[in-house]
Amino acid sequence: MPPALVRSRIQGLELPPFDPLNRRAAELRGDGHPVISLGQAVPFFPPPGPALQAAREALARPEVHRYATDPGLPELRAILADRLTSATGTPTTRDDVIITAGGNHAFTLALTTLVDAGDEVILPAPYFTNHQMAVVAAGAAAIEAPMADRSMFAVRWADIEPHVTPRTKAVVLCNPSNPTGAPVEPEDGRRIIGELARRGILVISDETYMQFVYDGAHWSAASVPDWRRNVIVIGTFSKSFGMMGWRVGFLLADAPVCEQAIKVQDAMIICAPTISQMAVEAAVRHCWSYPLSFHDELRRRRAVLAGGLAGIAGLHWTPTRGGLFAFARVDGCTDSAGLSRDLLERAFVVTIPGASFGRSGEGFLRLSYGYATAAEVEEAVSRLRRFFAAA
Repeated sequence: MPPALVRSRIQGLELPPFDPLNRRAAELRGDGHPVISLGQAVPFFPPPGPALQAAREALARPEVHRYATDPGLPELRAILADRLTSATGTPTTRDDVIITAGGNHAFTLALTTLVDAGDEVILPAPYFTNHQMAVVAAGAAAIEAPMADRSMFAVRWADIEPHVTPRTKAVVLCNPSNPTGAPVEPEDGRRIIGELARRGILVISDETYMQFVYDGAHWSAASVPDWRRNVIVIGTFSKSFGMMGWRVGFLLADAPVCEQAIKVQDAMIICAPTISQMAVEAAVRHCWSYPLSFHDELRRRRAVLAGGLAGIAGLHWTPTRGGLFAFARVDGCTDSAGLSRDLLERAFVVTIPGASFGRSGEGFLRLSYGYATAAEVEEAVSRLRRFFAAA
């Protein structure tokens, strides 16, 4: 098929550098080099035991080999609604929940249901690169709204307001943020949602890392009492339960919105994988606080990374309260993609270039402490120190 038949907006998309960097890292390991990855933001822990046991037992049940209902297993939607009600303090029912094939699918489902071609979607930046890709793929315009706070990366209404136009359909909040780890502070979040509600503009809140807030509690956009006016929350169990390959996430929206989104869900995938839903249902029911048991270890790794980076001239990071990563500024850097390649080839450390997360991310590196051990983080920092000392 001639490439010219592919829509120009798709041809214009750029894949994030994660896979190319990981492929090169695998090649270097194959050649005997001791590569350490601070790349993908994934946790080190496996799925909880009840999830694995539920999956084993499900294999003997005939229904595991069939489609689930389009919005997801009723028992999973019900227990998740109960958990979200407790977490947010605002009532949620299973009719407000759709189970999706991961968080990215939930985001694409929301866009396809609610955004028209030509609409504008504001992304406070640095943004999660897959959000920008999905917006453009949907035919909408991704509007980058750089955050004024370049240290803690707190998103505020003042960052968003100048970019609002009559064509603005939605604003995306990433809470906590990927790539910065910064949570949305409650006062700022309520202000943003209220201002946008008065203008008839949606808020799509990606809360993938909701259970990775280390200092203080997570604030959800669904905690606003009248969240149903204009809030969509998306999430995933990939990070919270170490189930990246199981592909299960969720979309939380007012029930009438979910009724319409089900049409898109059916056209896209029919339903999320049935056996994965059964495993996740057990995890949500019995292990909702599972990731909290790993917070002390993640704090330790974060402290090792923070202490190491503080000793490298030209690198600057103020630890934020959430996520699995640092977003570190590099003095004088105007080509973060080139810098990441050099670090891999010369220091054998995988990092993610800040430019992957929008123009305002240039000059930064994202470094994940979620998977590498504390000893590996310490060794990676030592390599970074030698690299920058020789630069």
